[in-house]
Amino acid sequence: MTIRESLFFSYAGRSSIDYGILNVNMSSGMLEEPLAASREILEESVRGRDRPYFQGIRKSPLKFNVSFAFEDSWNTAKMNEVARWLTEHTYYQPLFFSNEIGRDPERIYYALVVDEPNLVHNGLRQGYITLTFRCDSPYTYSPQLTSREYKWDQKPLDVPISDFTTGNSAAMTTDGNGYLILNPVRPKLADIPPNTKLAEL
Repeated sequence: MTIRESLFFSYAGRSSIDYGILNVNMSSGMLEEPLAASREILEESVRGRDRPYFQGIRKSPLKFNVSFAFEDSWNTAKMNEVARWLTEHTYYQPLFFSNEIGRDPERIYYALVVDEPNLVHNGLRQGYITLTFRCDSPYTYSPQLTSREYKWDQKPLDVPISDFTTGNSAAMTTDGNGYLILNPVRPKLADIPPNTKLAEL
């Protein structure tokens, strides 16, 4: 699910529903949002060479703009609470968007509000907020996935062999305590008879 098609969002552990805020699109026409993080080519130019030396790629953290509209009119206390919720964090907070209240997110961003948040209103305490979120990396994260619990209903397997004295291995042997070790006498190619076939080795 993309950011622009989502109606609700959650940030820093709080849902936009708690504040009466919806994720909205204020532009007309097709919806536009970042597909991936911006990338920069790292290269070095030297005198006498028109073609620079390629050194790698550097990805920038994700950054995107959003608009959040109030369902009803606000008062000063509510606006201050919303401003603290969105703009007063000192470290990246989890952010995700969805169309259903309480639905598990598909993608989680770890983001902080940057630049200058704006309040656009009609003078009657009705309007929307425009924000810019910057993430901690060029990537989004999936939620924690856990599988169901599997019950083990088989009886334990008892193996009576407790040492390596039985069996046969040309490259392995046992020491005086019965522990498996590499054979110090290694076979050499010169020790193999000249008429020996590969299948006989």
